[in-house]
Amino acid sequence: MKKYKVLLDFVKLPPAVKIIFCRNVILNLTGNPSYLTPDVTLADAIAAIDDYEQSCLANTDGSHIAKVIMHNKGKVLDSLFINLAAYVQRIADGNEAMILSSGFSVTNQPVPQQKAVLAVTDGPNAGSITLTAKAVEFAVAYIWQYVKGGIPENEADWLVAGYSTSAHFDMTGLDDFTKYFFRYAAITTQGTTDFCAPVSKVIG
Repeated sequence: MKKYKVLLDFVKLPPAVKIIFCRNVILNLTGNPSYLTPDVTLADAIAAIDDYEQSCLANTDGSHIAKVIMHNKGKVLDSLFINLAAYVQRIADGNEAMILSSGFSVTNQPVPQQKAVLAVTDGPNAGSITLTAKAVEFAVAYIWQYVKGGIPENEADWLVAGYSTSAHFDMTGLDDFTKYFFRYAAITTQGTTDFCAPVSKVIG
């Protein structure tokens, strides 16, 4: 029987998504009969998430001290969840279903392909729109991207509009009478989906 391993891909997630991912792991571990005695207490893990989230909020001014504090809190959070992942790996002993029940991702999982069509509708104010997509199974967060004018040849030229925990997202501050392209992907317990086909809309 093939044995699966817990992925540590969460350490590379952007702060907002990492917080969502970690809280989802806590939700899945709480009351889970397979994981009754974690090496890291869930209370300590929750405290680390809260500390990191507060440091992220304090970093909005961009000061050097706030950035250093956020970085250090992030390292503490990563360390605790790496320990939790090791505990899950030990208890699950490569069992795919048991690992997934913890909220962590597993290796060599087929990532669900994003087939849903993205809907782009006018928002309540000038220069605003609402992006709506079909919810993706096991999604813990969604990544929303946009670009002005035309679809870029380079993937790196897509701009991140933001992240959400639900399958809709509001954008503001867009230029009137300008064509934009939008797309999204879902971050799931099994990995990140492909981005959907870009959808265009002229604002205004």
